[in-house]
Amino acid sequence: MPLSIAGLKAHPGSYIGPPLVSLALECVQTGILINQSLTFWERAERELGVVRGIVSFVTITAFVQTAFGFFASWRMFVENFGNWYESVLFSWADKVQSTITVMMAAPVQAFLIWRCWTLINRNFYVLGALTLLLLAQIVASVIVTVETFQFHFGIVPQSEVDAGPLPKVKVNPTFVLSLTCSAVLDVLVTGILLTFLARSKQHVTSSRFRRILRRLTVLIWEAALPPCVCAILTVVTYLTLVNENYWDLTFQAILGKLYVISLFVTLQVFPPPPCPNGRAELQDGPAPGFSTNRISNLAWNLSTPIRVDINTDVESRGETTQSTRGDGMSAVDTPSSEPSRTVVTPASEKPK
Repeated sequence: MPLSIAGLKAHPGSYIGPPLVSLALECVQTGILINQSLTFWERAERELGVVRGIVSFVTITAFVQTAFGFFASWRMFVENFGNWYESVLFSWADKVQSTITVMMAAPVQAFLIWRCWTLINRNFYVLGALTLLLLAQIVASVIVTVETFQFHFGIVPQSEVDAGPLPKVKVNPTFVLSLTCSAVLDVLVTGILLTFLARSKQHVTSSRFRRILRRLTVLIWEAALPPCVCAILTVVTYLTLVNENYWDLTFQAILGKLYVISLFVTLQVFPPPPCPNGRAELQDGPAPGFSTNRISNLAWNLSTPIRVDINTDVESRGETTQSTRGDGMSAVDTPSSEPSRTVVTPASEKPK
């Protein structure tokens, strides 16, 4: 963005304010991630090695991004305090933001794509479409980083300002493409998960199971909505404010950590995939993990989380759902100190 020294002094909040706000928000997100990470590793032995690897990678990347933010802020507010020229020159830590963001977002989205693929009976057409969007996002983000290192950020001399109006910054379509692919992918994955829960709900007779499905639906929205909305806001603010201020960079700075936070919430909503025998199992009781609280409770802490394994063949004909407990005796909506289970059995085997 071409800037004049007079415009920068007149509106310091438009250019120096966004980095400060970004750092403050990233610190809050880092605190949430520390809490969620500690809770996750208390039960990490239940997860696959690939899942543990993804969690480790995105968590470390999130902490590295926070360190980069401190470095950039120290350079701007301490080392170059009062230097207007240096305050708007992006350092290498600022220029790698697009790649850092996709390093956090892509593993999370790949994990969700895999979960969706297992829930929709391994439909390769859906898998191919979602994978193409993910690859487009990754490639576009890397290209943006390369272009950013080749672009010169600085202040226009006063002589050029007096000579005529400052030139407008052209919109970078690659940057817009990377964020658009991210938002579209979030919408598609969330839609698949919600559709699966809605169709599963039609084959459930237990009111306890229905209540938990409703809670799962809310949790999925809460996990997917923040990063999707943030990606959309980043595109909108970039398109409308690229020649006015740096506030679009704030949304970009917090986008990656929102994906990591949503991953921890998703790991609680959908535990490891169902067993090969197709048995559907529901557990609603005390278990270590994250919460089912609303997103307003930032760390999502609750003492009674929920874990669900859902049969992927709920549409098979002749299947009904009943609630059983213990040795197979029927127990419909009766409270118990031990976890209740909902199993799918053929109609021919239903107890009379």
